[in-house]
Amino acid sequence: MVQTASKFNSDINLEYKGKSVNLKSIMGVMSLGVGQGADVTISADGADEKDALEAVSETMKKEGLSE
Repeated sequence: MVQTASKFNSDINLEYKGKSVNLKSIMGVMSLGVGQGADVTISADGADEKDALEAVSETMKKEGLSE
């Protein structure tokens, strides 16, 4: 997901249990300690936000991280 998010100019965030981190930061994502099957929220803000969210969603599906 981090590699996919890094391809876009938009700010992309991952939120879990009230904490939000930059999805482009592997250390930030790891610091959340998201467990398997956890509910997360991904948001994007910027010129290519729609494409970014679609790409991240597709990557999550391919990796078995979402339904």
